[in-house]
Amino acid sequence: MSGSAEALSRRRQNLMVGVAGGLACLFFVLDLLLPLGIADAVLYSAVVFLSAASSYRRLPVVAATVCSLLTFIAAPFSPRVPGLPVWFEWGNHLLSLFAVWAPVAFVHQRRRTEWLLKEVSERLEQRVEERTADLAASRQALERNEEQLHTLTGRILTAQEEERRRIAQDLHDDVNQRLALLMLELQGVDRRLGPLSTEAQEGVRNVLKGMEELSDEVRYMAYRFHPSILDDLGLKAALQRLLDDFSSRSGVKALFVHQPLDHSLGKTAATALYRVVQECLSNIARHAKATRVEVEVTVEEEGVVVMVRDDGMGFDQMAINRTEGGLGLLNMRERLLAVQGSCEVESMPGRGTTVSMYVPLVRVAT
Repeated sequence: MSGSAEALSRRRQNLMVGVAGGLACLFFVLDLLLPLGIADAVLYSAVVFLSAASSYRRLPVVAATVCSLLTFIAAPFSPRVPGLPVWFEWGNHLLSLFAVWAPVAFVHQRRRTEWLLKEVSERLEQRVEERTADLAASRQALERNEEQLHTLTGRILTAQEEERRRIAQDLHDDVNQRLALLMLELQGVDRRLGPLSTEAQEGVRNVLKGMEELSDEVRYMAYRFHPSILDDLGLKAALQRLLDDFSSRSGVKALFVHQPLDHSLGKTAATALYRVVQECLSNIARHAKATRVEVEVTVEEEGVVVMVRDDGMGFDQMAINRTEGGLGLLNMRERLLAVQGSCEVESMPGRGTTVSMYVPLVRVAT
């Protein structure tokens, strides 16, 4: 295809050169027939312009040179005008040569300008390519840094959860068990001492009650660090327990809606969703002034969607987006990004808040 186009272009160039040569011959004949005092050499400028339209860079100069020679050759053979001074005839004849070489200067300047523009354009394109390559390299480096940051964040969150799980286990299996043994020993000492005064019995009962309350607090602290129900019974049971506890402590009515979860989530994904819901409920209790909270778990073909809605006071989402949210929102998003998930927040002042979480099953299926 390119060979045929090149052959066609070459034929056009040859045809153009042939036409220019034919015109030069025609004008030479006219030069012989017309009187010397007529500046007919200006017609040769058409030959120069025609040759300038070809792709041969030196052709305009060659054409102007040939036309000038033809003009000088025809001058002695051209007829004279009676009574016209010789200097006038030759002056007109020579001045008409200006029309032959003026197009050469014009074409030369035009081609020089085109060459300069082409050079500037090539330099500009080169600089644009270099800049584009630098931007592409910077973008790739930024993407790698973001990926490394997300990976590091995921590792930190995983290590944090493992440490929470260990602390919760220590609190439950060690500290709480010791408190239970101390309560049993104190009850045994009370029985061995026999009847005590009213004040002493009241003191022993207060100590036992305080130790029982402390045991409950330690048990709740262990549950806050890492709910064992999440590992034993799964995400839905853990969320139900979390909502029940939230409702009893805050007085906010909580509704849990869920679908059967046929696919089992991995521990990392389930923990991420649980922690995000926990953060949402904590924010609702502190800021939303809500009277109703709804948590909905929906199973899609490729992932699990968890939505937390409240009817609280809401907030200006545009202002939050401009400041990229607080640490709580950033923590929620990073937790879900660590399991290839996502988190979206929708809110309006006076119309409550909706937090949507998504975790793909393909990434986390066990």
